[in-house]
Amino acid sequence: MALLLIEIWHGDPQRVGHLGGAQADFNVVGHLENGNAVDQLFWSLNGGAETAMTFQAFRRLVDDGDFNADIPIELLRVGANQISIRAKLLDGEVIFRTVTVIRKEGECSLPVDVDWSLVDHPQDVGQIVDGRWEVTAQGLRTDQLGYDRLFLIGERDWRDYEIETSFIIHEVSETTGALSGGNGLGIVWRFAGHVVGGYRGFPEAQPKWGYQPFGAIGWLRWPKDRSRPPMLQFYPGSHDHSVDYGSFPSELEVVYGLRLRCETLPDAEDGAGVTRYSFKIWKKEMPEPDRWSWTHLQEDAHALRMGGFALVAHHVDATFGNIRVLSLHGD
Repeated sequence: MALLLIEIWHGDPQRVGHLGGAQADFNVVGHLENGNAVDQLFWSLNGGAETAMTFQAFRRLVDDGDFNADIPIELLRVGANQISIRAKLLDGEVIFRTVTVIRKEGECSLPVDVDWSLVDHPQDVGQIVDGRWEVTAQGLRTDQLGYDRLFLIGERDWRDYEIETSFIIHEVSETTGALSGGNGLGIVWRFAGHVVGGYRGFPEAQPKWGYQPFGAIGWLRWPKDRSRPPMLQFYPGSHDHSVDYGSFPSELEVVYGLRLRCETLPDAEDGAGVTRYSFKIWKKEMPEPDRWSWTHLQEDAHALRMGGFALVAHHVDATFGNIRVLSLHGD
């Protein structure tokens, strides 16, 4: 008989819906200790049909044994739900682990102020999409280096807003995955969850890994040549042709201020959506600069024009500080 531990990250019970609808799925994430003894892995909801999951390292799964169950929130009943994780081992043994997910009905209206010293659990203020996160004395910190560690705040009907926050870089991984490009740290505007299909034809997967469309990304992006400093980069919401706006030498264990804005403009003549994205970064020990570090006008038929935002740490160990989000329209 194989020894297997099914570890559920972020506790039991967990909750969703109390902050409205940020994305279509709720993510139950965890890890299989001794995962090499596992033949198949499934999740099921309230005793219903099972869905097979991947548990080998790939994109959203950093290490062999990691899993991430994309559970459609619309299938969760209001109140307590039982999510069962079932592992079938190579020797035929079956092992279960159950976690309670409580669905509530609420909203996340602007403005939003997050003071991490007042937060007991990350799910009090947002939704964990990928990876392990923990609240520390400095803020919300990644607890696992890897591909697109995401923490989502807001609702899918947010449109024009400004974000003020800060971050500390603790470590930048020396290597990234074959599909990862360089390391990155910043914000994904108008993120509404991973997808299957769409205009880019992303394949079926569990967890899903289709990453577009979103609005855009504003971040520090390190080149593969780690002897060079990271770039101030705009990453578009519907394709992979990013734009660099110069470099920004960064240091470990230094607090950097971050201000970001997304503003909807009138549609282009061909009907494509137009949004102005603005990004500003500075050392917090210095006065905030008057000018944006960059602004970018995105004209795009596919990029999302509504949605909350995600903190993103891509192969970077970082802590995000207190967060303030204001509507640009005062509502």
